[in-house]
Amino acid sequence: MRRLNNLFVIALLVVPAVVVAKTSDAEQPIQIEADQVEIHERDGLSIYRGNVRIVQGTLRINGDEIRFRTNDQGVQKVHILGKPARFSQLTDQNYEISAQGEEMEYQAGAGLLTLTRNAVLVQQGNRFTSEHIIYNTKTSVVKAGAGDKASSTTPARVSITVMPEKTKPDTPPKETKTEQKQ
Repeated sequence: MRRLNNLFVIALLVVPAVVVAKTSDAEQPIQIEADQVEIHERDGLSIYRGNVRIVQGTLRINGDEIRFRTNDQGVQKVHILGKPARFSQLTDQNYEISAQGEEMEYQAGAGLLTLTRNAVLVQQGNRFTSEHIIYNTKTSVVKAGAGDKASSTTPARVSITVMPEKTKPDTPPKETKTEQKQ
C-alpha cells in the first residue's frame, strides 16, 4: 500500500513541472475528481477516466482521460485526452500559461509538452494555434506545424498572435525648487 501511495503522489507531482510553475503549488494539496480510477501498481500506470479534474494550487487540468506512467525514477509520461483537454497554471511571475488540445502528452525526461489536434498554447498573452504544437519546458522553445500526427486533409497552418511589449507609463518629471537670490 505504501508503494501505491508513493506512485500516486509521484504521478501527480510531475504536473507542476510541465511548465515553469508557481513554486508554491508543489506545497499545495492535490485534489482529483474522476468518474473512474484504475491503478496498475506493478506496471507503474494510473488511469483516471470521465470528466477528470486535477487541481493543485494554481494548476488546473481537465480531460476525459488522464494516464500517468511511472518507474523507479518517477513520472515518465503524462497523457491527457479530451474534447478539448485543458491545462493552466500561474508562474512565479503571476502570468498564466495555458494549453489545450484533443490530446496532450508530457515527456518528463525531455521536458516536452506535445499538443495535438486543435492545439492552443497561450503564454503571456502570446497565442499559438495549430494541429500540432511542441513546447520544450526546459528551453521555452515552441515548435508548431503539421507534425507527424496531422492528416493529409488538414492544412499545415500555424496561427500566432503576439502581444506588444507593455510600455511603462510616463512618470511626471520631479518638481525642482529654484533658489531665489536676494
